[in-house]
Amino acid sequence: MELTPRAVSLLALLALVPAAVFVVLGSELVAAVTVVNVVLIAASLAVALSPHDPPADDPDDPAPDGA
Repeated sequence: MELTPRAVSLLALLALVPAAVFVVLGSELVAAVTVVNVVLIAASLAVALSPHDPPADDPDDPAPDGA
């Protein structure tokens, strides 16, 4: 079974379940910060592991091919 990087980052969102329980049971500011951190980490993984297009050659570039 092959998992895509996007699927792995979506699996990271499963960490919201214990964080949400922490918010419900603790109801402190620390619990809310925990949920925000989980969302930020999952979003960062989704962006970092998503496929990117190669940079296009700029026709106005005076030095093509990185020279």
